[in-house]
This record gives sequence, C-alpha cells and structure tokens, in this order.
Amino acid sequence: MKKQLLVFITVLLFCNLAVQKVSAAELNLQNDIYVASTEALCFGRSNCFFNDTSDQQESNALTKAIKYARDNNLSNPSIYILSPYEINSHTIVVDYPVTLIGQNGGWISTSNSDCSRPMFSITTNATIRDIYLNDGACSSPSRDLLAVNAAATVLVEHSTFENGQTAISYQGGSGLLTLRFNHINNNQIGINNLNSDANAQLLAVANNIISNGTQQVSCSGSSSLDHNFWGDGVLPSQSAPGCGTDDAKRLDALIVRETTGVAARLLTLSGSLSQDFYGFRASSPDSASLFVVNHGGSRPFLGSAGSVYQCSNYYDVFLPQSSSPSSITLSFAYRDTFDCAQIIQSAAFCGSGNPAKFPLLWYDPKTRVTDRWDKTGDKPQSSVGSIYAGQETTCRTSSKTIEVIVDNNGRPDLLNDLFFTPFVIGYEQAGVLSFTATSTTNAINLDWITVTEVNTLSYYITRSISSGGVFNKISGDFSATGTPTTSTSYTFSDSSAIPGQTYYYKLVAVNTDGTTQQTIGPVTGSLQSISTPTRTPTRTVTPSLTPIYRSPTPFQTATSAFLTPGTGDPTLFIPTDTETAEFEPTPDQSLTPEDTPTQTSTPSRTPSPTVSGTPLSGLLGKTDRYSSQKQLTFILGGAAVLLIAILAFYFHKKH
Repeated sequence: MKKQLLVFITVLLFCNLAVQKVSAAELNLQNDIYVASTEALCFGRSNCFFNDTSDQQESNALTKAIKYARDNNLSNPSIYILSPYEINSHTIVVDYPVTLIGQNGGWISTSNSDCSRPMFSITTNATIRDIYLNDGACSSPSRDLLAVNAAATVLVEHSTFENGQTAISYQGGSGLLTLRFNHINNNQIGINNLNSDANAQLLAVANNIISNGTQQVSCSGSSSLDHNFWGDGVLPSQSAPGCGTDDAKRLDALIVRETTGVAARLLTLSGSLSQDFYGFRASSPDSASLFVVNHGGSRPFLGSAGSVYQCSNYYDVFLPQSSSPSSITLSFAYRDTFDCAQIIQSAAFCGSGNPAKFPLLWYDPKTRVTDRWDKTGDKPQSSVGSIYAGQETTCRTSSKTIEVIVDNNGRPDLLNDLFFTPFVIGYEQAGVLSFTATSTTNAINLDWITVTEVNTLSYYITRSISSGGVFNKISGDFSATGTPTTSTSYTFSDSSAIPGQTYYYKLVAVNTDGTTQQTIGPVTGSLQSISTPTRTPTRTVTPSLTPIYRSPTPFQTATSAFLTPGTGDPTLFIPTDTETAEFEPTPDQSLTPEDTPTQTSTPSRTPSPTVSGTPLSGLLGKTDRYSSQKQLTFILGGAAVLLIAILAFYFHKKH
C-alpha cells in the first residue's frame, strides 16, 4: 500500500511540473498581442483583440490589450497594431509597460466626431514605434495626438505625427522623454514641453519638425533639441526658443521619410562594419554608438557649402553625448552608375592613388575650417583650416566604397566635428585628369583634360622661372565647356618662352563666383635648342645621263686575258630608263680550236640606282672579266681535243 501511494505522489508531482511548463510556454507566447479595428482583421492570429461598436473607453481594442497584459503580469509585452486602426472618442491610456508597434503602415486615426480628448496618454514606462498617428476629421478643435505624464523613460521613435492640435505634449513626471527618428508635420504645435519637474528631461534628436505653426516647439522645462531639421532656412533658435538648442548643431536638409518616421538610426558599433544603411556602414575598435541620418538627394547648407554632383546620399553623422571612442571608420558607397563609377575610379580621383583627391567630401558649418565641401583625405582648404591635416581615406573600388578613419589627429575629428558634420561622395570642382607641358622649337604647349566640371567658370595658365617663385598669369581665360559627366580637352601655347630657360607652369581653375577653385601643378617645360650644323666640303659627283655605247670587238686573241684597250679609260655607266642599243655577238666560224672568242657585253635596261660612295663604285672589275673568258676558253679547247680524237680513231679504223 505504501509503495502504491509513493508512486501516485510521484506521478502527481510530475504532472504538476508539466502543467507549469506548459503554462509558462503559453504565457511567453502571450507576450505578442495583436489589436485590430474589426474581427475580420484578426483572422489567423491568436491573442488578437478588436474594437466594439460602442463609444466606451473599454471598447477600444488597445485598451483591452493593455488590460490583458496587466492582468496577466506580462513582462515586456509587444502589442502589434494592425492598420488601418481607429479609436473612438476616448483616450488610449498606456498605464502598463508595453511596446506599441504599428504594422502594415501603422495608420491610426479616430472614428468619432468628439475631438476633445487626446488620442494617447502615457503614464508609465513605454515605447511607441512605427505608427502613423493623425486625428482624422477633427479640425475644430483638433485632437492632441500624444500626451506624456510619466515618472519613467518613454521612447517614441520611427513614427509620424500629423494634423493634430499638439503632436506631442510633455505634461509632467520626472522621467526622460526621448523623441527620435520621427516626422512631426503640419500640427498646430509640434512639441509642447510643459514639464517643469527638475528631474525631467526632453531629448529630441534626428527628427523632421516642420510646418507646425509659427512656434514649432515650446519649452518650459529642461530639454535638448539638437540635430533636428526645422525646415529650409529655419534655425532651431527661431523654432524652439528657450529650448537650449545650438544653431550649428542642426540638420540643414530634410531627412528621407520612410513608411513611418524618417531614415535615421542609432548604430551600435563593433570591430566589424555595421549592417548597410542606405549605403552607409561604420565600425570602431571601441564600444561606441553613432547616429546616422540619410538626407538622400536633399543637399544641406546650400547657400554656404556650394553645390555638388552627388554620387551617394547626403548623410549627417554624429556621436551621442555618452559616446567617446578613440576612432571610428565611416564607409560610404557610391552609385554604381557609369558616370559616377567611371569618373570616381579614373586617374583624376581614386585612380590617382592620392588620398587628397579621393572624392569623399565633408563640410564644417560651425567653425568653417572647410572651404565649401572639402575632401576628407586632404587638409581643410580654408585659411583657418589649412593648419590641420586630413584623415586617412581609402578607395575600395571592388566594393565601390570610400572609407575614412575619424580620430583626433586630423580633420574631420571626433572632438570638433562629429557633432554636426555632413558627408557625401561627389564632385564639387573640376576633375583634372592630366596637365602636361610639351616643348617644341617654337613654343611650349600646355594641355589639360578634365573628366568632370562642377562649379567651374574658367581656367588660366601661370608661369614662373622657379618652382617656389612668383607665378604670373600668361594666358587669357579659357571658358569651362565641360559638364559633370563629360570629358573635355584644352590647350595653350606659350610662344614667349626663351630658349634655354626652364619654366614652371600652373593651371588655375576658377569658381563660378570668381574665386580660385583649385591650382594644379607645377609642370616644367623649356624650348628645344636649335643646333647650327658645321659645313664640311664634300665632293659631289654629277653623273652623266647620256648612255655610252661600247663597240664590240669581234676578235680577241686567246692569249690576252684583258680587253684590248680602246682610245680611253673605261667610263662610268649609269643605267637609266632610256632605251639603249643592244648588240648580239656573231660567232666567227673561222676560229681555230686554240682561239678564244671575245665575249661581247650586251647592255640591258636596268632601273636607276641611287648613286653613293666613290665615283667608280659599282664598276665591273677586270679580274671578273678574265675569269669568265677563261672558263669559255677551257670549254672550247676541250671540245676541239675531243673532235680530233674522234677523227683520228675513225681514220685509224678505216685503214
């Protein structure tokens, strides 16, 4: 009996543990909660709440979901709002720590004409992200969209707030309200900080806060609103007076809008490059965080920085106040298009191997150490910035990226610049592919070729007699005829150069406003010396063009090895195209075997050669004539001997 009781208790305990495990697993699954306007939108999802038709606070599905999380004591539950979602006239009170996440565009509005109450009220620790909140048809009055009164941390990010009375109202509590990566637009008031609690803090960073009445932000309590975009040409001191803003620490271009909120992120960096964010990546050897903002094609600081032919997005990159790394590597991708890729990789830029020419640009809007947009691999070009060095910059053509290491050993640096620094890959001036000097006997030719021209009015040439001397303008102005995407050639001839003098030349490009854009060179050149030849008397042979006819000698004794001399010495004969008389030798039938006939030369028509050398070169020598006659004599002699032998044999046989 005791054994049976022990087995029963063991089985009971085992079953109880199994039930606890199942309950725990079920509870974890319940942390993901869904809300929808209708039951139909909940189809296929468990743990989904939907609105009732009555205009009661508890009729809102969001109210039901928050109550469910509180009743079940869920830890960090996520409530997914299936858009389109509408609430009634009552306020959604977030009084339990939850994360509200919009889905399918995150669109939330109101379905009731009673617009007297705020749409959302947050009284505890909570996060809201990816929602698009507007008050629908409410206009007289419009509804406040979000009210915060909490003694805890509240985060609102990647969301859009439009068309409300007050988009976000910070009413009270001792907590921290953080607004980041939001698009706050076309409300009567953008942000109203009414919280006077000494411990409360409002932090707004990397938001579009635009077109929200005449005063977009009102501050009564402690706040920090740097690194936001306030509208074209609008300063934060104008839009948020008394909010502790720095006009230099502003975003001067619209942040690209996403489905909800804007294209901005807070990256956690490690030793490897982060995930791609619109062509931007970063890394750090230290534990660090980094804000990055994507402006797309919206160019910041249009008036002061000048124009750029962009090959990447415009970015703002800056550190949070709590981050202090020793260095950060920033990587930017350029467009894989023909004009950008081909030009960037040419010898004018990355192909030069000179980091001072690599087209990763930055701008300093506060202290203006840059002269408009300057290259990160070169020292800043303003008069006050020229004392600083550039930063290590690398072109990686295989991945079509350009990287810069930012530390405190050059500019841009961590201490002064990574709090308000825009970056872009592009061309802000002429890209000079080559500048050469070619010397001739009459002038020194200066030639230059550009692969791109941006903000360029004209060019001119300067000259000096030493590399470090004074360079004076020696040419007129050559109007720039190129474009940002075309190659153009120019040439100038310096005909005033003096032979024997080495000259140094520089090419000066001029901005459209008349200021110097850049100076290229120097290159060197000198006139080629013209040597005077020394006259040496030479004997010139003038050949006679009259053909000479030699009379053939019909008979020549065999004992003579040489031609019988005539009345004079042999005369040089130069063949021409003129027809000459030809003579065929007539064999003498009376010759005896011992006689050797004279070989008569037969003149022939031969092309005229070029006469060179001594006057008698090319004459046939006497030794050659003797050798030919001797061979013929031996042949005829042998034939005669053979004939005599045959006759002697014949007569001997007959007798």
